[in-house]
Amino acid sequence: MLRPDQLPGQLSRGLAPLYLVAGEEPLLVQEAADRIRARAREAGADEREVLYVEAGFDWSRLSDSGDSLSLFARRRLVELRLHEAKPGDAGSRALVRYAERLPEDVTLLVIAGRLDRRARASAWFRALERAGIVVYAWPVKRAQWPQWIAARLRAGGLAAEPQAVEVLAERTEGNLLACAQEIQKLALLYPDGRLDRERALASVGDHARFDVFDLPDRVLAGQVRQAVRSLQRLREEGIEPVLVLWALTRDLRLLVRASAALARGASAEQALRSAGVWSFRQPAFRAALSRFDEAGARALLARAARVDRVVKGVCAGQPWGDLLELCCVAAGSPLPATIPDSAAV
Repeated sequence: MLRPDQLPGQLSRGLAPLYLVAGEEPLLVQEAADRIRARAREAGADEREVLYVEAGFDWSRLSDSGDSLSLFARRRLVELRLHEAKPGDAGSRALVRYAERLPEDVTLLVIAGRLDRRARASAWFRALERAGIVVYAWPVKRAQWPQWIAARLRAGGLAAEPQAVEVLAERTEGNLLACAQEIQKLALLYPDGRLDRERALASVGDHARFDVFDLPDRVLAGQVRQAVRSLQRLREEGIEPVLVLWALTRDLRLLVRASAALARGASAEQALRSAGVWSFRQPAFRAALSRFDEAGARALLARAARVDRVVKGVCAGQPWGDLLELCCVAAGSPLPATIPDSAAV
């Protein structure tokens, strides 16, 4: 079983008669399938047939596609798109039969979504694995995320500073498609190929998303007036309170983890690293750690939970007003009595 990044090496050695491309990262599945299509065209596969497996699919179409002769093409590509469908008993038998008798002039590309352990142990999966190449796109783990981004940036012609990679990682964490799109945009914005922290901060994500991520930094850093202005801007732009609260709560959880590690005797650097705080964000978290111990951080998280109930309408309150109070308290200040009218929420 190959990872998507291992597929180019295999394709350079020749085209296999059968590929199964599946996994939990749609972008990587799509790109792997594109590479196989391109290699098949290079090998003379001028005809392409696509079979969509849906309810009531006639599995005899698979064997018919393999048996049919082409009058014009030296080789054909047949795509069987399972996506989230399961082949079932009939499909399993059809796939096993196909794998046992591979046509000479056909490359079969089976595309699927996530396959659980039971599916990967099934007879049809094992048959395809024996007969051809299986490419599985596992989720990119958080620890691997910066390395994946750095490699992607290099492939896009960008030389990025480590802190620029961290900005991109933090802004797009868990969303490979969004990250790939951002890298394409950065390559267009900066044709000189240089990407530093300032350029990444200025360019990654649209303005509204940037403010959603910017607000917690201002809160953690204790910049109460700047935080209030950010909150007001988010409200004016129509951002949902639940999204704002999500961004705040995510960082409050990190603060709780870091403060707990600090209480156990870790240094601030060790505590922040163990909590999973990117280095370019550590100054803001250090400021918050100087104001709140573990009990104080947990109290902030409990306050955020109460705001969550207000936002969801479970209990009485004013979502934006309660968010304002949470931001001010977390920034180390009571609700200021002298907020400018233009910044009032």
